[in-house]
Amino acid sequence: MPLGIYIEYQPRPGCRERLIDRLREEAESCIRDDDGCLRMEVAVPETGDDPRVLLIELWRDRAALNAHSAKPGHSHAWQDALVESKRVSACTVLASPEPVR
Repeated sequence: MPLGIYIEYQPRPGCRERLIDRLREEAESCIRDDDGCLRMEVAVPETGDDPRVLLIELWRDRAALNAHSAKPGHSHAWQDALVESKRVSACTVLASPEPVR
């Protein structure tokens, strides 16, 4: 069953744009290089005064996420300088239908 990872970041003052840029790079890398990464989205609230940044991940299964985490050099340490706090939720995805075009 697919696994969703939902991360809500509270960036440090003055670091929001750098955090967004770095998360975009990470998302593109995961989609391109990690087998089992089905989706990786970087999002921000519509209201301009809300500084949060969200990362929404969809993985084929726990094994795919574990393989991603075990890659040599994988680390979230770079976030320490940019992030004041973050909240992570791992969820079993019950439905993720393809969009109708």
